[in-house]
Amino acid sequence: RLALELCVPTWLLRLLCRDLGRQVAIGLLKASLVQAPSYVRVNTLRGEEGEILASLEQEGIVLEPVEGLRHVYKVVEAGKPIILTDAYKEGLVYPQDKASCLAVEVANPRPGQVVLDVCAAPGAKTTYMAQLMGNRGLIISIDFSRRRLGAWRKLVARMGVKVSFPILADARFQLPTRLRADVVLLDLPCTSTGAFAKTPSAKWRLGPKSPKNMAKVQARILRASAEHVKPGGVLIYTTCSLLVEENERVVEDFLRANPDFELERPEPFLGLPGLRGLSKAQRLYPHI
Repeated sequence: RLALELCVPTWLLRLLCRDLGRQVAIGLLKASLVQAPSYVRVNTLRGEEGEILASLEQEGIVLEPVEGLRHVYKVVEAGKPIILTDAYKEGLVYPQDKASCLAVEVANPRPGQVVLDVCAAPGAKTTYMAQLMGNRGLIISIDFSRRRLGAWRKLVARMGVKVSFPILADARFQLPTRLRADVVLLDLPCTSTGAFAKTPSAKWRLGPKSPKNMAKVQARILRASAEHVKPGGVLIYTTCSLLVEENERVVEDFLRANPDFELERPEPFLGLPGLRGLSKAQRLYPHI
């Protein structure tokens, strides 16, 4: 009955209740049945932030800043879709989820650094990292899909990014580069259990074996990418999944096999502590 009310496969409801507890699972699944808030990032590579906000206001877009994040705004009112505004067409703004922006701010790339962006297309995080770096340094963006890298190229050009270069490669295997990076950002393929409000059909494309299968892919990409972190560098692991199988368990196994890495508390910290004792990890929930 509860699975029918929440429009979710029974096996997935049971798994979420097991991992997160019944009340949290019900709360987030209820939240996934309503439209999620929309957010935009103001692109200071293309203009001054105040002027961009003023131009959006003239187009009927009312925004409010997101506390704790730079350049990120919640859409309060919109006379038309953001992608139909002149500001979007000119690369002044980009619709981007709050969690996606948070991952980049946790990575905190600085001007002059070398960054490896894995599973990078269509380029939202690449372009935000270039913005925080002030277009100074180097970003290598890797993706296995030629089609998605085509979208990446268009976005990078529209947003005025000049320091990023793409590599077409399958990140599950040894990467075709000897690059050692200050920052390695992994936004990995997953079951997308945290994004059902955005893509509700995703829940029906999953099966009981999906989390374990995705965790194997995530672990392989994590191992291959870790080889490219400079001594003293940082490795950011992020997914759109809420399941322990794809998050804490993958991190635990990696840390056990790689004692030269240690878990650090991310800043900014806008979520809740991780599960299974990984209190320095950060979890975000749709209903919160």
